[in-house]
Amino acid sequence: MMKQSKTRREDAVSPVVGVMLMLVVTIIIAALVSAFAGSFANSQEKPPQLSLKGTYSQTDGMTITHAGGDPIALKTVNFMTTPSDLFGADSAKFTYAIDKSIINTSAGAPIYNPVSGFYNTSALVAGDTLAIDHAHCLDYIDNSTGSVLTYPWTTKSVNANAQVKWAGTGKDAYFGAYGFSNPTNVGKYFYLDMVDPKGTVITRAKVTITS
Repeated sequence: MMKQSKTRREDAVSPVVGVMLMLVVTIIIAALVSAFAGSFANSQEKPPQLSLKGTYSQTDGMTITHAGGDPIALKTVNFMTTPSDLFGADSAKFTYAIDKSIINTSAGAPIYNPVSGFYNTSALVAGDTLAIDHAHCLDYIDNSTGSVLTYPWTTKSVNANAQVKWAGTGKDAYFGAYGFSNPTNVGKYFYLDMVDPKGTVITRAKVTITS
């Protein structure tokens, strides 16, 4: 009788030990997964958080100011302009990436040298202002001057997609409607975007056109 009772007790202990081992293994696996996930999340670089401010004068040119937030390496971003819907129904078609060689530091040096491939300034930090001179902000010629623009346009601009003029076909008026330097567009605004190499918008500013 005593022998049978001992056998039953040993049989009852085996499942309990098995369950405890399974729980321990499960806890260890969960801890490993959690640690791995935490390490992976921490290794992901957070996107920069910053704001831009822009000005555009048909007389003086354009400025881009870092209005606060994280510093950012200029080689990792591009600046793009897009007319707002105030210009017309096809505004999105006039999105344009500004050539960095026409963007200058406050000291007047281009931020990027396309010949050497080097950046004259590496980063944009809070309070910094970049400038684009008047000559590179022109994207419109009044029909009354009799001037004719030829395509492709050779002068770099902040809105080169509006520089095409098809004299005598009526398309000159169409493209002119989207020109930032068109006097009729004073008071309207366009969008200035800072984008990453994939084209994802990091931050956007509304820029109002002044005379």
